[in-house]
Amino acid sequence: MSNFGLPPKPVMPGPNASDVERLKYQQDMQNYQFALQQAVNAITQEGVTKSNLQKAAHDAIMQMINNLR
Repeated sequence: MSNFGLPPKPVMPGPNASDVERLKYQQDMQNYQFALQQAVNAITQEGVTKSNLQKAAHDAIMQMINNLR
């Protein structure tokens, strides 16, 4: 696993690989691509969450300032 929780990228089988090895590679690549997409989604969601928290904090501070006026 890498720092992002991804499995290692599958290694393409050689030119003399059997059909089973080729099918396994295809399945491994699909799993790798799915894991990569999940990591991207998690990073995006984390950014959205931080943005929402920053907006909430900003709005609360602005409301406190407005209440002091």
